[in-house]
Amino acid sequence: MTPVWRSLQYVPVHVEKYVASPHIAAADAVILDLEDSVPADRKALARAGLADAIPTVARAGADVLVRINDGDMAAQDIAAAVQPGVAALVIPKVRDAARLTHLDDLVSDAEARAGMASGSVRFVVLIETADGFLDMPAIARASRRTLAINLGNEDFALDLGMEASEETLLMPRQQLVIVATATGLMPLGLMGSATRFDDPDAYRALALKSRRFGFVGSSCIHPSQIALLNEAFSPTAEQVVEARRLVQAAEEAGADGRGAFSIDGRMIDAPIVARAQALIHRHQTIEARDSGGPKRQKSL
Repeated sequence: MTPVWRSLQYVPVHVEKYVASPHIAAADAVILDLEDSVPADRKALARAGLADAIPTVARAGADVLVRINDGDMAAQDIAAAVQPGVAALVIPKVRDAARLTHLDDLVSDAEARAGMASGSVRFVVLIETADGFLDMPAIARASRRTLAINLGNEDFALDLGMEASEETLLMPRQQLVIVATATGLMPLGLMGSATRFDDPDAYRALALKSRRFGFVGSSCIHPSQIALLNEAFSPTAEQVVEARRLVQAAEEAGADGRGAFSIDGRMIDAPIVARAQALIHRHQTIEARDSGGPKRQKSL
């Protein structure tokens, strides 16, 4: 079953006070970072800290993800990160499908050493380069472990020599949603750059816009953004009431032999009803999680 990951909070593994902070407990998932937020001379320390960090975050209720490093360090990171309690690895700078296939093999070996069932650890793929973007459909299909895909806004913009903004990222972001949908993956991220956290209203507006474009959640860099993401990527009470009204009306119309009908001057047909049913299902799934239902990672 697909998890609910509206908010994915990045936390540098080597900073214990951040790992243990109660402020991150509201996130659907916590990404223990071994990559960009960890200086080169702290990589080994961060890797060793996973053994304590993973159960600490899991006890708080969030799903646990680990972002590994690219290049030669990936194998060491995988060996340390693949352990019970980890739902997924965040894979940065994926340039081609072959890279993901190779990492899949490394994770399979690590799962076997840890006594874990094959396929226990999933992938969240980051597209952060032009060549990775062009190979995105093949990358999305390269591993059965892949659960979600995201565009690394800042790295992607840097690779293309452009500014990271809503305007410049519009096309690649839309393309990512299309590829994710075609391959059965969750599209994660925001339509523009979100490196500032001092303007909650602008951040909320960006998250709401991203939801309208088809995204289902996003990573974040500050705990103050968690509640904003959880709100933006959840159906509102009004939307749930309206969706239930549409589904009820569709059932009544179907009983009368009508496939299309009107409500409040709007023509309602199958795609609109299906959208309403999907919204209700998402609402129910979120409610189950927020009310302390079964841990989402157990159903991955």
